[in-house]
Amino acid sequence: MPRKVLVFGATGEIGGRIARLCADAGHHVTGVSRGVNTRPVVDLTGIEMLHGSKLDPVFLQQVCAPCKPDVVIDSVPSIEAGDLLWRHLRGAGNFFFCSSTGRYVPLQVLPADESHPWREPTPVNFQRQCAMDSHFLDRWEREQFPVTLFCPTNIIGEHRVPLDLWGGRDIGFFKRLKTHQPVPLVPCGHVLVQSGYNWDLASAFARAVDHPDAVRGETFIISCKRAITLDRYLETARAFLNSRSEIVPVTPDKLIETIPTVRMRHGLEFLLEHMCFDIGKAERVLGYAPTHTTEQGLIKALAWCVETGLL
Repeated sequence: MPRKVLVFGATGEIGGRIARLCADAGHHVTGVSRGVNTRPVVDLTGIEMLHGSKLDPVFLQQVCAPCKPDVVIDSVPSIEAGDLLWRHLRGAGNFFFCSSTGRYVPLQVLPADESHPWREPTPVNFQRQCAMDSHFLDRWEREQFPVTLFCPTNIIGEHRVPLDLWGGRDIGFFKRLKTHQPVPLVPCGHVLVQSGYNWDLASAFARAVDHPDAVRGETFIISCKRAITLDRYLETARAFLNSRSEIVPVTPDKLIETIPTVRMRHGLEFLLEHMCFDIGKAERVLGYAPTHTTEQGLIKALAWCVETGLL
């Protein structure tokens, strides 16, 4: 049955894909953006657009509420924005927010699923994400705030510089590979990584629109089917770029000293944590079916970097 879907951030990489897939599925989609995004991301033809801020109560009450959405989607949520959406759009039966599997690390079991502990802070988990997710799930328990949380792994695909092996998204890493320069790396080849293709992530949101009752108060891990090692990830990038770069093992301190752009030690430490997850719940409940492996998503991302002149 067609539903009314309100997508905040509809001109962004993920929000645009969500809006496109919901519209293609036959739902009536209204996108919300703070302005005109000049970056070519997704074709939003046929999608009505509103311009304003989700942090503006007047905009939410006077412009968004009259749309009477059945589903409200925010791919870049915050506690403040989520509370405002709940306050001014209470007629909606579902609120879909994007979270992250970064809340689960370090993993105690492999593969981890949604039952893995995550509320306690650790030296490497995304504590802001944990606080936000706890807030929304607690509101579900207390006042039946009909929230659904989607936890993607590392997102990969077109319109995004892919994860590098310095713990960030530094195009300089891949430029070194392309130009056959030596690449300093902290030994990490055994570490598992599991990426999710951006269109696949968007498809989970779109599929959930068709399961309004089954998803309230639930969390879904979204990714590709299986993890690979960072060695395999690196070799996929090297093969695509025809790289003959020498890999130079270094300590974390030496890497930060050698590469000025490696500023955030937390990012490097996070890279060294295994990312290996079970997506079975999303498959069972949503019919989620990822179309890309980590390697395929990496190749798509690097091809986009080459086509746009970033690489």
